[in-house]
Order: sequence, then C-alpha cells, then structure tokens
Amino acid sequence: ERAMHAGCVALDTEFVWTRTYYPRLGLVQVGLSGEECFLVDGIEIRDLSPLGRLLADPTVVKILHDAQQDLTILRRVTGSFPRNVFDTRCAAGFAGLSSFISLRDLLREVVEVELDKTESRTDWIQRPLSDRQVAYAIEDVRHLPEVRNVLLSRARQLGLEAWLMEELGEYDDPGLYEERDPRM
Repeated sequence: ERAMHAGCVALDTEFVWTRTYYPRLGLVQVGLSGEECFLVDGIEIRDLSPLGRLLADPTVVKILHDAQQDLTILRRVTGSFPRNVFDTRCAAGFAGLSSFISLRDLLREVVEVELDKTESRTDWIQRPLSDRQVAYAIEDVRHLPEVRNVLLSRARQLGLEAWLMEELGEYDDPGLYEERDPRM
C-alpha cells in the first residue's frame, strides 16, 4: 500500500537460472527511498498479486536498471504487464553517459556510491539469506530514486528529456513481456 502511494518505486530481482527452463525468482527488492527498502521473498510468498498491481499501476514510476529481464520475470510471476517504467541504463544514454553502463558504474558516476557486487552469483533460492545477501540486495535499489532524479535533470539540461520519455514509453508495450521459448 505504501509503495502504491510513493509516486516512484525502485525494483530489482534476484533469481537463479541454472538447470531450469525459466528463471526461478528468489527475491524482489523494493526501494521507496534511500531509507525505506524492502525485500519480498519470492520463495515463501506465493501470492505476488499485490506486487502485480504495483507493476501495472500507470501512476507509479517503476525504476529499474537494465529493466527488460527483471520485468519479464516480474510479468511471469505476477501476471501483470509493467507500466510507467524508468530504466536507468536507458536513461543514462540520454544523460551523457553510456547506455550500456553497469549499475555499479552508474552509481559511482552519478551518486558517488561504490556498490559491492560480491553476492551477484550467490544462491538466491537457499534460505535463510545471509546478512551479506540482504545488505547486497537492498543496496541494488536504495539509490535508484536519487539516480532517476539526476538522470532526468541531465537529460533535461541536454534538451533530450522528451526523447527519453518517448523511449521509456516503449516499456509499456505488453509484447515485450510475452513468453518465448528459450530454445528459439
């Protein structure tokens, strides 16, 4: 409920995709601000429909980095199509940075935060999660609202905000999230 009223919400997923046909969701990170971040257990919580309502709500901006894979996974587990997405990787290209920038490099460049990526290859299905896994997962979303503000400001200064918003509008296309046979 708080996320639905936040205006913008940072999202990320942690999953395992070994010996599985589709990625298996382990965790969804939700960041409302730098001080207010939550972890949703994709293993224990079976009904993710509240997350689906958030994902589909066009009035709430969903902030993700390199959004396509996370959104496809979230679409699959919630049944909801994403609306009003802000992809920080995409936005970086309109803000004078590389459009292929990693989250770690983006955080370092934009908000001077050094992201620890030691848990990136961890087993997100195993429970309980370690304190290091929890801290790592929270850091992936903690700074995204601030990053969004900086990228929007830079794109505006460069006269590219309208183009950025047009590009981000492509994420509202349900066709992006259709299930595809991974063998094709």
